Amino acid sequence: MLKIFSSQASPTEVITALKSFVDEEEVDPSSRILFRGNRPVVGRFSGHAFRLRRRVSYPWWVWWLTPGRWFKPQINGWVTIQNGGSRIQLEGGISWISKVLWVLLFLGATGLIAAWTVFTYPYNLSHDPVHSGNNFLRGILALNVVAAILIILPVIGWLLTRDDLSTLLRQFQQHLHVQESE
Repeated sequence: MLKIFSSQASPTEVITALKSFVDEEEVDPSSRILFRGNRPVVGRFSGHAFRLRRRVSYPWWVWWLTPGRWFKPQINGWVTIQNGGSRIQLEGGISWISKVLWVLLFLGATGLIAAWTVFTYPYNLSHDPVHSGNNFLRGILALNVVAAILIILPVIGWLLTRDDLSTLLRQFQQHLHVQESE
């Protein structure tokens, strides 16, 4: 998602307005949901750049174990000066690092199982012919199970977080009163 907005306010005023409805991303170990505050959006600010995420409503230790945490979308934004006002560029989605690591995990796990199954078959055929067919089928079954699990987990993550970007965008537009540019 890529959206560009314009505002009559200066970049500093836009960031100040953002901070009025966003809780800073400060870890609070005593909090049930890990971050301080109770606003629906959590963010990190660095000059005129920011990153926004939706606050999770259940305990952090449960959230860390779900695929929704691994594939949590976020909005990255930049505020720049434009014609006496501000230009706000928003870029949203799942981080590319999560995507690349998941693809590498998927390819590595399925490739390792497939290679192990294929390369142990001749050995099993010559040293344990009675069980070689069974071992080969177990390898194919393990390959299918691992591939299915590694495909289902991102789907579950998407189901848990599918409305996050639209919710964040609604909050952003509601509080800042900005116009979308083209």
